[in-house]
Amino acid sequence: MQLSPLPGYKTQSIDTSIETELVLFSLLRNLSIDQKAERLAKWTKGCWELNLAGIQRRHPNASPGQIRAYWAESILGKALVEQLPASIVNQNQTLMLTDPISLALDVARILDALDIPYLIGGSVASGLWGESRPTEDIDVVANLLPEKVAALMAAFTPRFYVSEDAVRDAIRDQQSFNLIDNDSLGKVDIFILKDTPFEQTEFQRRQSYTIREPNGRLIFSTPEDIILQKLLWYRMTQRQSQKQWRDILGVLKLQGQRLDFGYLQAWGSRLKLLTELNQALTESGLTPFAP
Repeated sequence: MQLSPLPGYKTQSIDTSIETELVLFSLLRNLSIDQKAERLAKWTKGCWELNLAGIQRRHPNASPGQIRAYWAESILGKALVEQLPASIVNQNQTLMLTDPISLALDVARILDALDIPYLIGGSVASGLWGESRPTEDIDVVANLLPEKVAALMAAFTPRFYVSEDAVRDAIRDQQSFNLIDNDSLGKVDIFILKDTPFEQTEFQRRQSYTIREPNGRLIFSTPEDIILQKLLWYRMTQRQSQKQWRDILGVLKLQGQRLDFGYLQAWGSRLKLLTELNQALTESGLTPFAP
């Protein structure tokens, strides 16, 4: 398989030519994981700063607590904000913006200290393996057992808001719970590792990278697994999420021949994703799998 402007190739944006995009991805391919992480961090934090500046301009007389409330609703959404204690959202404390890589490193250090295996997926992982974009939260998959809940609660509080009931419910149902950073109101979604074959395989294949040397370390889903996960999410949205689709194409275009196509084909077949996967391969300038 070869990345090239084959018939069917579609650019990430309609105002970008194929030739320009191929050059762009060639340049991105030369960046290290650490450089890609910093690129994603700065881009996301820059968007957050612009959002915050807009809120402050629209509400010049608002208190720090009111600014936090406006910010929380714009980033977390009204439904989630209504579930949080008022003291978290409305406390009269200046918002201290961070970036997703810094937040991920802080969470990872706690999970490592508690000996809770994890991986980072979602848009952070796809932003490192493909085309970076600003992200609103961090997705973490953790092999969290009930006997670790008390230690987890002690380690994450008071910096993070987390509901112990939500944690225990997530473990029981193999679902997810939220962490909210009290300083920045950044959100981390922690998904409990499921016992399904694909999720177990993805977890076994996770890869560790040094980020912000010498002490930073993050563990990510592989490029192949993030493609498959994003395809599953895309299917769950009835193939309507263009954000997920663009992330998938970005990883395929950037990774190209470095991907394990045998793995993609095998799991694409098992997960009944070959139709979507072949379309993504075609739009990325790669040869689709034979029917």
